[in-house]
Amino acid sequence: MSVSARGKPSRVRVLETVKKLDSPTLSQLSNELKMSKTAILKQVSLLERDGVISRTYVQTGKGRPVCKVNVTNNAYDQLQDIYRSIAEDALSYVEKKFGCSMIKEIMALRNEKLIEEYRMELMGMDWESILKKFEEMRNREGYLAEVTERQDGSIEISEFNCPLIKIAEKYREACSFERDFLSYIFGMEIIQMSTVLENSRSCKFILREKS
Repeated sequence: MSVSARGKPSRVRVLETVKKLDSPTLSQLSNELKMSKTAILKQVSLLERDGVISRTYVQTGKGRPVCKVNVTNNAYDQLQDIYRSIAEDALSYVEKKFGCSMIKEIMALRNEKLIEEYRMELMGMDWESILKKFEEMRNREGYLAEVTERQDGSIEISEFNCPLIKIAEKYREACSFERDFLSYIFGMEIIQMSTVLENSRSCKFILREKS
């Protein structure tokens, strides 16, 4: 069962879906979001006006060109944590002053804080509600997450945006702390299938019962 975030402003949902589907057509957006093509076109036009989406027309046959929608570089910048430059500067200062071991300690403390916050919000929920709420919380932090329960009982988590990408590029430990975070929250074995650091479209994790 795929858990999709609901209740978001239409423009945000359209932008997230364009990023996840990778250059979709207007028809694909309409089907994915269960919105009319007229409504989709209106939102796309507004996003295009804001400079976060662009349209290209591709000739696929003898008929009319197909309109494809793309996320602009400006949108990728806006999707990042607005405080990332401050965090990068702070971590650089800490590294120079106290060494790399202190960076790991800071990341560990951040993980502990996140784990406690998530556990408090997820406490007492049934499994389906946990997955839906987890996806909602990740999206609130800007991860553009998609959580899917697979037929074999494993969980697939795809995160199409990483608010910490610039920090992770310099401190790869951030990725291992991400896996630790998921392991603590779900109590499952974590297999990382892809990462945006290696030019994949998403950081994808498979969570399965520990053997």
